[in-house]
Amino acid sequence: AALARGALRLRHARPRQAASRSMWRAAGAGVLLLLRGATGQDDTCWFGGVTHEQCCGARFGPEGNQACWDPSGEYTFARCCGIPPPVVADAIDWDAEPQAFPDCIRKDIVLRNAGQHAIFADMSGYGHKGCFMNNCKLTDKFDCKDPGICARLCSELEECTYWTLGLQGGVKKCFLRHGDGGRQVLGGWSSGSKACAPRPIRTGFGALTVADSEGIRGCDGGKGTAACPDTLAALNTWRYAIKLLQKAAENRVDGDTMHHITQIGIDTDNQMEQITGEHRPGDYDFNRVVYNNRLIFNSLRDWLVQFPTMELSPSDASLPNPLRTGKLCGHVSCYDDRPPPPPPPPPPPPPPPPPPP
Repeated sequence: AALARGALRLRHARPRQAASRSMWRAAGAGVLLLLRGATGQDDTCWFGGVTHEQCCGARFGPEGNQACWDPSGEYTFARCCGIPPPVVADAIDWDAEPQAFPDCIRKDIVLRNAGQHAIFADMSGYGHKGCFMNNCKLTDKFDCKDPGICARLCSELEECTYWTLGLQGGVKKCFLRHGDGGRQVLGGWSSGSKACAPRPIRTGFGALTVADSEGIRGCDGGKGTAACPDTLAALNTWRYAIKLLQKAAENRVDGDTMHHITQIGIDTDNQMEQITGEHRPGDYDFNRVVYNNRLIFNSLRDWLVQFPTMELSPSDASLPNPLRTGKLCGHVSCYDDRPPPPPPPPPPPPPPPPPPP
């Protein structure tokens, strides 16, 4: 594919000068930690009609009944239920496991860091909260609702060789590893090797599908409309489409075309930084950036439709929003399915003219 020099005229930027009440509080708790039972549990937790079975029963999973634990940290699973000793899992021949996802997932296996197996990387395209030090651009974990998301990221990240998913603090989290030496048996967790992942996204097909998705099409008419209530989410969706386009175009297009693709990626990133920046933040350049993005994608459409396709399903939670539902990415990750903010209210009507004298 090629775009003739001078055939496209990109628009250039103009210069510019409380936590919920727990069962303990409901019971009027105010007891200090005194003694631990022989099993590691603290028997002083149980009073006011609250029982061990209500909070620590196996039916509640590996971190117990979340309604029992006090947000202040006075009553926790570790204190009241005790922490069972870790059970080291036998060595796993990952290559011998069936490789079709999700049959390849190993149930009730957690892969601990063990001081040496964690991977710290930019996971912001997949996770937007629950990251290490609240920084999803350099983290070994993130909140993750589905093993397919965790597995897909591992398959795309060069240094990742294993992934593991399970409850931490009552929330499902994905952890990426470069070794499985921290294997333990733990109910409710799932793990897999790099090869245990959903089918990769077809780059050319994916790029065009995202660019044609309902959410991003709604912003072609410009910002500030009911169809485009969130310019930052729209730009993040364009960023994802451009990344797929860059992968599809690598070593397949001429230098001028690749230059145009690279430039719209830079402009999109710059506009996102302007929206989120501390110094005079704003989306004043949004319409120009979106116009240029659409121009490049439309010019390459006849080439992109020749790429292999893949089946997409709204029930496939491993797919990012634009490919799964046609909706926009979130402000950080493309798996953030929080609703966009409402469009800005219309300006007030002008005041009525003064009455005639």
